Amino acid sequence: MPEREFRVKPLRLAVIGTGHLGKIHVRLARSIDDVALVAAVDPGEANRREVAEKYGVPTFENWREVLPLVDAAIIATPTLTHHEIAAEALKQGVHVFVEKPITLSSREARELVDLARRQQCVLQVGHVERFNAAFAAAEPHLSQPRYIEALRSSGYTFRSVDVGVVHDLMIHDLDLVLTLADSPVVDVKAIGIALFGPHEDMAQARIEFANGCVANLSASRTSFQASRTMQCFCERAYAKLDFAAPAATLVRPNEALLRREVDVHAFSAEEKAACRDRLFQDWLPMESLTLEPVNAILDEQQDFVTSIRSKRDPRVTGEHGLRAVETAERILDAIADHRWSDEFGGPAGPHAVPRPSIARVGGERSPVRKAG
Repeated sequence: MPEREFRVKPLRLAVIGTGHLGKIHVRLARSIDDVALVAAVDPGEANRREVAEKYGVPTFENWREVLPLVDAAIIATPTLTHHEIAAEALKQGVHVFVEKPITLSSREARELVDLARRQQCVLQVGHVERFNAAFAAAEPHLSQPRYIEALRSSGYTFRSVDVGVVHDLMIHDLDLVLTLADSPVVDVKAIGIALFGPHEDMAQARIEFANGCVANLSASRTSFQASRTMQCFCERAYAKLDFAAPAATLVRPNEALLRREVDVHAFSAEEKAACRDRLFQDWLPMESLTLEPVNAILDEQQDFVTSIRSKRDPRVTGEHGLRAVETAERILDAIADHRWSDEFGGPAGPHAVPRPSIARVGGERSPVRKAG
């Protein structure tokens, strides 16, 4: 008797939001085996028409119409709408991939995490740099980081302006740093400046962890030079990552250096010359890591589908998205509290405007703003 061939029904998927990133999700999702892209949703008629004509995907104006038709959804809408759409999808038993940041607030993120757990749904967050070839190649060598420095900058693109640069760009590096440090955050200091709107466009943060790791993160969306780089100093290695190239360079000190057995000041002139000539061969051996060619967005989509099919956690869970937003909130609080001078009632916060100071007037604490 011939064996029957059992086939799993295709996963019915919708992409909600077809702006710049949403269109990429639409294009790539069509290539995944075992997935039927049954809907693309956008309130803008021009976006819907472009997606329908270019990719042949049924389009809808209202996301609420689509949820009963699908098993899973990719949410690529403005951050302000993430919580409402994801919450309703999860309530209806729809698995959710939501672009970073997961939500605007940790309260909203925690609600989604709890809801996904109760509904036994996959909740994945689009921290795409976890799938970057440079990070994937370097991560096995980056145990016990001691100091991390990250720079992420771009020109002003007019995208994601509903949030500031901390939620827009720095959130990528926050997720990576929190993953590598793997330790509670004990202190955050930060500064930031708003240039074009109500939110900060440049920010710098220093994060200290309970295990002694320190991370300095800089982000700007008003830079004349684009950059997506990270340096990581670990117990036994140093790595420089270029997420844009992508490329990863690793330096692993000679064992004698790690054991503190070398005193270069005792070297002879000849030994010093040899050390200089072969510094990155003998003493600090350096190598460019071999990177596997990947499409990071497609890989995270594949991870989403596999997580649903195999009932396992995705690489970037809702909890990971939550911890990134929690740390982003601490950074934004520090930015708001930063004083730009020691002047009484002087400029403070991302807009560098005078802030009321607290003074005692007649025994009561009252806000006093410096005149002028």
